[in-house]
Amino acid sequence: MGHIRPMNGVAQRIRARLKALGLTPRAASLRADRQPFTVRDILSGKNANPKADLILDLARALVCSTDYLLGLRDDPGAAPASADIDPALLGALQRIPPSERGTVRRMLEGVAEKSRYGFEADTGPTKKKRAKTARRRKS
Repeated sequence: MGHIRPMNGVAQRIRARLKALGLTPRAASLRADRQPFTVRDILSGKNANPKADLILDLARALVCSTDYLLGLRDDPGAAPASADIDPALLGALQRIPPSERGTVRRMLEGVAEKSRYGFEADTGPTKKKRAKTARRRKS
């Protein structure tokens, strides 16, 4: 793929998405399946002319559109803010290792189901319940 002409604001938009998602430049680079220094090089100006395929990979990693990164849109597009999801939460979820994602998804679905039906979160045993359990153990 060819190079994208340097555009003012690409580095600033990357910085904004890093902040919104709670990611480091290294984490974003790795999420984009690139070398750990890739985003750092763009932010520092060392790579002022990123190729189109890199912009595409970074848009996926930073949960936004390529148009947003290139300054063609003000709205991040696929950004979590448009889906009413806390970007920091989405960033944390994206950092979960693939092997653990099924477990975390089931946990979140359980919490969502409890909330849906008005159940309160489990806060642990009450004082009365702890005292009753302690009496049973003594017997």
